[in-house]
Amino acid sequence: MKKSTIITTSLLIGAAVALSGVMAIDYACKVKRNKNNDEDVPEDLLDILPWLEKQHFEDLEITSQDGLKLKAKFLRAKEPTDKLIIAIHGYKMSNMREYGHYLKFYQDQGFNVLLPDNRAHGESEGTYIGFGWLDRIDCIDWIKKITEYLDSNLQIVLHGISMGSATVLMASGEELPSSVKCIVADCGYTSVIDQFKHNLETSKIPSFVLPVASLLSKHRVGYNFKEASTLEQVKKSKTPTLFIHGDQDDYVPTYMALELYTACAAEKDLLIVEGAKHAQSYYVNKELCEREIMHFIKQYIK
Repeated sequence: MKKSTIITTSLLIGAAVALSGVMAIDYACKVKRNKNNDEDVPEDLLDILPWLEKQHFEDLEITSQDGLKLKAKFLRAKEPTDKLIIAIHGYKMSNMREYGHYLKFYQDQGFNVLLPDNRAHGESEGTYIGFGWLDRIDCIDWIKKITEYLDSNLQIVLHGISMGSATVLMASGEELPSSVKCIVADCGYTSVIDQFKHNLETSKIPSFVLPVASLLSKHRVGYNFKEASTLEQVKKSKTPTLFIHGDQDDYVPTYMALELYTACAAEKDLLIVEGAKHAQSYYVNKELCEREIMHFIKQYIK
């Protein structure tokens, strides 16, 4: 074979591999929006919808450190209080859809609730999903924003579900304000790479695309998939954390919760909910989750 043919073939193969990496990144991380087609109310929110429609939500906004306008809804408690939940939703969800039922529960417990829309979700700007790594910084910025907005010394609980769980756990590895008293982390993954590997295995997609996507991710989406490790972040955490996970979760495997719990350097507790699939623990056993969440939170919120 001629040298020129070998070079051409190598270049074509390299281009094809690079293209596969870009396609993999865009498939997982890029959001396609259709502003002219409002999403129907999810069926699981229909029972709480009458209550939600009666609430007065305040609209808040911040600009992320990379220039995106991020939006949030804020619901005040029935009585003035310094207690606040910051509720971070999951992958391709939205603030109200993820936390509609939790919202009433937390308000009944006397909390203000801030519900951000993650970058590239809901009303927030962005093309690429942060998978918790970029969102961890956004989360800290929301803490600063709500503290200024309420002009008050707050007692804050961070509650995250799925990617939102990874977000608050990744944030826990940073220097958080002393106002953050504890974290509730429901079904988070150990790292972006681990989650992608699991998704590839369960979807039977060739695994060679992941190393290529990781090489290209910094330029494409603004962060390196390999650095986005929830596990490494919780090793630095000083914030008491309740880990929740369903024992039937095959999307974010239950073993990830066990690894995160073991690695977490802060005070911690673990709740494994029998019969619950991904992000379904609250719906499978609402009474258990509410009891254990409040038992945990009341150790740190006065």
